[in-house]
Amino acid sequence: MPERVEVSAYYVIAEALTNAAKHARASAVTVIVEAADADAVLRVAVRDDGAGGADFARGTGLVGLKDRMEALGGRIFLDSPRGAGTCLRVELPLRAENGGVSSR
Repeated sequence: MPERVEVSAYYVIAEALTNAAKHARASAVTVIVEAADADAVLRVAVRDDGAGGADFARGTGLVGLKDRMEALGGRIFLDSPRGAGTCLRVELPLRAENGGVSSR
């Protein structure tokens, strides 16, 4: 993996775990990481069973992640209905033609 992609994936997971522990009162968290060779994308998903209600408009942690993903040509998705947990997903390109990240 390109170093920038590895570091970004680490930050996504660390921020999501921190939010689940500090704010969501989650009892379980699942982390899934997949590298798709066919479309040269690293996918990361972090789901918790906590309080939900996470929002890009509140706080700086999620906004920082969003900015980092977009700077790398990636995408970030947040699904966090109140009372139903949170799912944070990102897709990070692994090749330069997919958003400026070089694998060399």
